[in-house]
Amino acid sequence: MPISYALRKARLAAVEQRTMKVSIYVVCLGFAANVGYGFFVQSDTLLLTAIFYLLNLVSSALGLLVATVVSRPATTRFEYGYWFLEPLVNGINGLMMLVVCVYGFVNGIEGIRSGGHVVNAQGVMLISAASCVISFAMVVYKKRAAAQINSKLLKTDGWKWIMKFSFSAATLLGFFVYSILPESFHYLWARYVDSAMTAGLSLIFLFAPVKIVSTSFAELLHMSPEENNPRSEIEMALSKLERELGILRHHTHVIQAGRRNFVEVSVLVGATSTLSDLASQDELRERIWETLSANPLESRLIVQITADPRWEDGRQPG
Repeated sequence: MPISYALRKARLAAVEQRTMKVSIYVVCLGFAANVGYGFFVQSDTLLLTAIFYLLNLVSSALGLLVATVVSRPATTRFEYGYWFLEPLVNGINGLMMLVVCVYGFVNGIEGIRSGGHVVNAQGVMLISAASCVISFAMVVYKKRAAAQINSKLLKTDGWKWIMKFSFSAATLLGFFVYSILPESFHYLWARYVDSAMTAGLSLIFLFAPVKIVSTSFAELLHMSPEENNPRSEIEMALSKLERELGILRHHTHVIQAGRRNFVEVSVLVGATSTLSDLASQDELRERIWETLSANPLESRLIVQITADPRWEDGRQPG
C-alpha cells in the first residue's frame, strides 16, 4: 500500500472518529436536558426528543466503533476489509429512527384519543429554542466533515441532527403559534397541542429513516448502487475500444459497501484480438482504472479477459 494512500486513509479515519466523539458528547447533553425538562413540564414532545437523543447515543457509539474498525487492513478472515460495517450500522441507525417515528406517531394519537394534557408552553419553547441552536451547529459541523472525507457514516449521522433540528424548530414554531392565539383557542387546544405536535412531526419525519434503511440494505444485499455507480462510464469506454482491441462482448458488475465500490469487468475477445499478451491486457486495465478516477468513492477493480465464451461473465453450472 503506498505511503501517501495510507496517510490519507489514517487522516480520514481520524476526522471521522473525532466527529463521532463530538456527536456523543453533545447527545449526552441533549438527552439529559430534554428528559429532565420534559418530565418537569410534562411534555410528550420533549420526551420524544429525548428518546431521539438516547437512540442517537447508541448509534453514535456504533458509528465510532465503525470509524475505528473500518480503516483497518483486510485480514484472512475479512479478506475484503470491514467496509460492510458502514452500511450495516447505517441500516441499524435508520431502523432505530424509524421505530422512534412510529412510536411517536402512535403515542401522539393515543394522547389525543385519551383527551390530551396541559403542558407549560413557555417551558417547551425555551428548551426547543436551545435544542435548535445546538442541533443547527451540529448539522453544519457534520455536513462539513462528511463533505471533507465523503463519509456515508457521517452523512447518516448528519441526517439525525437535521431531524432533531427540524423537530425542535417545528415544536418551537407550533407552540409559539399556540401561545399567540386568542384565549378562546387556548381553551380548545391547551390539552391537545403537545400530542398533536408529537404525532404530526413523527409522521413527517418518517420518510428520512425509510430512505436510509432502503439504501443501506440495498448495499448489504449487493444491489447495484443508484449513486456513484461507474458502470456506464466503463461500458462506454469499452465500447469505444471494441474494434481497436478485438473485443466481442463485455460485462460490468458493481456493488457498493460504505465508501468503496467493488467493480468486476469481464471481457470476451476474438482470436485476432490484440489483447494476446500480458502487457496489452494490463494496459486495458489501466484504461479502465482511469475511468474510475472521477468517482468520489474508492474502488477495488478486477478485470477478467478471456477468449473462451464459457468464462465470458464468470463460469456457472450448466
